[in-house]
Amino acid sequence: MSHTANGSGWLAIFERGVRWGLRHWLRVVNLLLLVYAGLPWLSPLAFAAGYPLLGRILFWIYTPLCHQISDRSFFVYGYQVAFCHRDVALYTTLLAGGLAFGFVRERLQPIPFWAGGLLTIPILLDGGSHMLEDVIQLGLRSGGNDIGTPNFWLRIITGILFGLAVVLTAYPRLDRDLRRSSFNGAAAL
Repeated sequence: MSHTANGSGWLAIFERGVRWGLRHWLRVVNLLLLVYAGLPWLSPLAFAAGYPLLGRILFWIYTPLCHQISDRSFFVYGYQVAFCHRDVALYTTLLAGGLAFGFVRERLQPIPFWAGGLLTIPILLDGGSHMLEDVIQLGLRSGGNDIGTPNFWLRIITGILFGLAVVLTAYPRLDRDLRRSSFNGAAAL
């Protein structure tokens, strides 16, 4: 009986694919981030180009992933982008940070976990205060949400800081550990 008949051929292909993905993890993550961060912008473009069904589908895909409150979102050609200002800042920072990391990965040391934790506090406070304001409506965040207002800048800055926390804390550690396991795995084979 051949190896492909009993499934071991597919297993070998799968294992090679997994090894390739682990060796090239940054490319995979950056590609996924490009798709994830790019699709919300295609929703308004689809509407503007006369493809409302495609625009609605793209918008619907992100509905469970973002609150999509219109006054906290960008608009392109009069149509809402499928995720909010904070998500734009966060995922753009993750993508830009991932691309930049590719150039400095040999030299960049991870920041301490406590520093990464400090960089996440602003998004917790800002997002938490927005959530409380949406539920209780005390008027704490009454400065408006238009581009350029303090609320807008808080969302942008906290998204950027969180994205930086992920890139500077996790990426160097992930890269180091995957290189070790890749090297050890290759030696074991």
